[in-house]
Amino acid sequence: MNLNKNELKSAIIGMIIGDGCLQRFKNKSGEFSKNVAFQMTHCEKQHEYMLWKKDILENISKCIIHPNNHKASNGKECSGYHLYGRANPIYTKLYSRFYQYGKKSVDEYLVKMITPLALAIMYMDDGCMGKGYKKYWTKETCYLCLDNFDYANLFLIKKSLKIKFDLDWNINKTSVKYYQLRLLNNHNEKFINLIRPYVEQVPSMMYKLGSYAGYPAFYNEDKIQSDPNGDIGS
Repeated sequence: MNLNKNELKSAIIGMIIGDGCLQRFKNKSGEFSKNVAFQMTHCEKQHEYMLWKKDILENISKCIIHPNNHKASNGKECSGYHLYGRANPIYTKLYSRFYQYGKKSVDEYLVKMITPLALAIMYMDDGCMGKGYKKYWTKETCYLCLDNFDYANLFLIKKSLKIKFDLDWNINKTSVKYYQLRLLNNHNEKFINLIRPYVEQVPSMMYKLGSYAGYPAFYNEDKIQSDPNGDIGS
């Protein structure tokens, strides 16, 4: 992709809202470095997706990918990859916005920077296509399960997506601590058409579009309610 400066910044914002994070490291003297680095981890099945994002990030700084095999809290062995993007002033400026309250959050500027590319990244990172309670909803529903953010942050994102793209989302509570955004069913096609050009660039992520990808959706109707992350197949 030939991205201009704002499109590139927006893509990075989408990655940070999703699975990415920014981190300030200490140097050999024990002092924090001047600039901030980018990091993210994906499971083995999403290696192709990580390489796609690496191509975008390397417009900013050199990125290194290495295997990240670990044992989950349930004792299951997990295979994946970790990406490290070298420190850069652009990451430093975004860090001052995303972490101004000591934890990852968004502000008016960040949510206004969300473009269709950023939204596609947010969805491929933390979105899924599924069904809610069968009793009430029979159509497929798009979810954004942004568990790093509280209700106020999700409201800012919801508001921006309505203003910019005329997409209506509800904020659903999934547990004591977590909320998720659920797209109104009659906005499914508008949303899919918006993000499809970017999702199609990563064939292994097409399952995220469910039946809109041209084949049956891969979802578990019970998982949406029981798993706060709600990330089917990731």
